[in-house]
Amino acid sequence: MASRSQVSPRGRQTWLLALVVAALGATLVWFVAGKLHYLFDWSIASYSPYYWGRRLGLVVHLVPGMVASGVGLVQIWLGLTGRLGRLHRVLGRVYVAAIALGSCGGVYLALTIPGHIAYATGLFFLAVAWAVTTAMAVITIRARQIVPHRNWMLRSYTVTFAFVLFRLIDAQLHMLVTVPDDPVADQLDTIMAWACWAVPLLMMDLAIQAQALSRR
Repeated sequence: MASRSQVSPRGRQTWLLALVVAALGATLVWFVAGKLHYLFDWSIASYSPYYWGRRLGLVVHLVPGMVASGVGLVQIWLGLTGRLGRLHRVLGRVYVAAIALGSCGGVYLALTIPGHIAYATGLFFLAVAWAVTTAMAVITIRARQIVPHRNWMLRSYTVTFAFVLFRLIDAQLHMLVTVPDDPVADQLDTIMAWACWAVPLLMMDLAIQAQALSRR
């Protein structure tokens, strides 16, 4: 009975993690499906005039971002279930390289947004947070600090997935709230440029600190 009670909580945690990963994966598939036209239809109709002059920057940001989102999801599963072998290390390098490239594309896109300073600033700092959280994950693992590395990777993937959350929640908000149309970014877009990463990152950090306190 004692052995069964010890295994049961771990099993429940694994099932919960599997459900979370599956939900994130399904959302990611939805996001990628809506962006594939950028890769297969190289025309102004596909990119719209807003992105057409910056299409190379968009591709440099979008493709590595998709790679990081998919690889990061696998990394979370491997890391939180203790599968820290060669695959985890190789995918970690792919994840970091994708973010290094994608964050450069994100900075470029943010700096070339016409007007809309609040919107552009939100996206700029999203790219900065993406690079910084990932850099901290690299620094901590090189110092062999496993728990801090895991926590920074969770923060990093939270910011990585913010790009998906932006489109998901922004679409829902536009169905519920009517705001004046804007060819670049309306009021809801501006709110989401900050909220899509700042709010989830805050929640993730609270969860990390709560777990640390419970261990103590």
